[in-house]
Amino acid sequence: MLDNPQNPYNLPATAAPLGIDFSQPVDTISRDLDPRRLFKILWRRRKLLLAVWTVFFAAVAIFTLATPKKYTTAVKLISGGSAANQPTATNEAGTNLPVLNALLAATGQQSSETYAELLQQSPVALQVIKDLNLNTTVAGLLSHVLVKPVTNTAILALSVSWRDPDTSARIANDFASTFIERERQLIGGQADSAITFLQREMPDAEAHMRAAQAALEAYQEQTGIADLTTQTQNDLTQIAALESKQQSAELDAKQYAAQLESTEEQLNATPPTVIGTATTANNPVATQLQAQIETLKLNLDAARKQYTDDYPTVVSLRSQLAEAERELKTQPKSVSAGSSSIPNPVYQQLTQQAATLQAQIASANSQAKTLSSQVSAAQPKILQLPSESRRIVDLQRSAKSAEGVYLALQQKYQDAVISKTTALSDVSVTQAANPAVYSVTPNVSFNVLLGFIVGLILAVTAVFIAEFFDDRFRTEDDVKERLGMPVLAMIPKIDALEDKSDWLKPLAVEAFYALVASLRYSSSHPPRTIAFTSAEQGDGKSTIALNAAISMGQMKSRVLIIDADLRRPSMHEKLRMANEKGLSDVLVGVASFDDAVRQTEHAGVFAITSGRSAPNPVGLLQSNAFDALLKRAVERFDYVIVDCPALRPVVDSVVLGIKTDGTVLVVSSATSEGRNVRSAIDKLRMVGSINVLGVVLNRTSPDRREAASYYLGAGQSIPLPPESPA
Repeated sequence: MLDNPQNPYNLPATAAPLGIDFSQPVDTISRDLDPRRLFKILWRRRKLLLAVWTVFFAAVAIFTLATPKKYTTAVKLISGGSAANQPTATNEAGTNLPVLNALLAATGQQSSETYAELLQQSPVALQVIKDLNLNTTVAGLLSHVLVKPVTNTAILALSVSWRDPDTSARIANDFASTFIERERQLIGGQADSAITFLQREMPDAEAHMRAAQAALEAYQEQTGIADLTTQTQNDLTQIAALESKQQSAELDAKQYAAQLESTEEQLNATPPTVIGTATTANNPVATQLQAQIETLKLNLDAARKQYTDDYPTVVSLRSQLAEAERELKTQPKSVSAGSSSIPNPVYQQLTQQAATLQAQIASANSQAKTLSSQVSAAQPKILQLPSESRRIVDLQRSAKSAEGVYLALQQKYQDAVISKTTALSDVSVTQAANPAVYSVTPNVSFNVLLGFIVGLILAVTAVFIAEFFDDRFRTEDDVKERLGMPVLAMIPKIDALEDKSDWLKPLAVEAFYALVASLRYSSSHPPRTIAFTSAEQGDGKSTIALNAAISMGQMKSRVLIIDADLRRPSMHEKLRMANEKGLSDVLVGVASFDDAVRQTEHAGVFAITSGRSAPNPVGLLQSNAFDALLKRAVERFDYVIVDCPALRPVVDSVVLGIKTDGTVLVVSSATSEGRNVRSAIDKLRMVGSINVLGVVLNRTSPDRREAASYYLGAGQSIPLPPESPA
């Protein structure tokens, strides 16, 4: 355990700080999304904005132009029972075929979704392919067909997308007509069975009738008996009528049996149900994972404010978050909550027909049996007649019975033909597809406009996402808002822009003058010993420290710059000086202060280089010898600039921050990451006696015209680029 949590390095404390109040949170981010700030963000990331917008817009344009055009036409149908299909009040039977009557009387009102399903069944598509001689499969054709019920109506919209509008319209219309014909065939299916049976039975019945009539005529000529008594004739007529009805009932039973066999074959090939509606629901696993991810993000943000990124808690939370996000990507957004099956209307109709036929067969057999009993009861009256009269009675009865059977079959055949030709479907076309009325996809003008708008939205979104996750400092506002610290100066980047040095270098000189002024007036007691440090190596702290010393020297001050970075010294290289005797030599006692201090090529600037390598740099900097060196330096020079190591790797800068009057933190624009800078500042917060004067934002990219305006106001001139034609 540390004796003093506020001073974990056990360093000596000095006077209270003059600069930043570290009792306030460091990361006080208040991103005001005012229009000017938004415009600056968009302008700064204009390359990303243009790149995302261009890529998306180009992708949409290429996809639109490369995608073959498809023309969509639509036919509209209305579903439901038709009044024409229903028996009228004056003729409840409708036809002489009971099965047809039952079928035509069935309302069979089905939902539009049911008809939409039936429209897309394979037999309909197969017939369309045959009718139009299409070079495709059933599945391929159905992929171009969309059947959509119109909400709260019995109307179906069947649309077809094809390579040309003419074929599209022909396919749509043929789909409608084929489906209507299929429905009509279903309704007239029993008539087909009846016609087939009657066509087979009628020739035999006609031959039997003619043979019976010929036998009667021949016997009458042979016996010379032309007529019978009235009573005998009545008895004969009664028996003949009964036998005719008996044979008609037996024929009806056979006809119904043939129709039942045909119906049962269709019933076996028809599924009892079809899919009605399917419902989906949000994936509960995905919902749970999303909630877990949000919780992990909150915990991770809280942990990062308390610990560094390498702390075990932060590492564990980051790993859990990554695993949860990977798992979420593998989960579907929705799952099937279930689907409802609805009765197949075709199967229902066939089932009803089969039941009706079975009942009709039983009724016909029962009627034939009853008539047979009545014929047997009437036979004794005929047996009492003389033999010649009895023979004529038998022949006349046979002739009338055969004639009755033939006429009944003929009537049934006519009824079946009429029923077949007048059978109506319960689906009809309300609006045929017109090849002149179509929609085309892709819509070039709409897609281009959509690509422009959506691309711009995506580009702006990408910019702000990049801005949100970009933890680097770019502007003075970034430093003030996110660190809560003043910006002493903004130093332009000139090392990588030599071709622009004609206007950047004067701006840099002014920036260093502004830095010196900020340091001089940072408090009521201007600091004389100033430490320059940064969060990471390479942020430019040594360059800033040297140029600040040079600027002070140009203002007629005597300045001593000390290279206190005993681990990675660089000041002797920047000043082009030997590093034989320096700070480490003075602190270990092998050289005197006067031996170490040397004049530089810059007026008013003196330097103490780092000296020879030391085994324990922090021990030397924490020693009384360094305190004595600083005291003597203050006595001889107006300002003492101390170039310190970077804060994050080592503790040397904390030691030097305590011993100096003030500390300047150098942050590299567009390079320094916020978490690293905050981690470095946390080190300074642990020691309350360090006076942080502020931040120098290094390597900024100033606007050339703003710089020109500033210098022209000061009576100076800066070269400007030629005006753009735009």
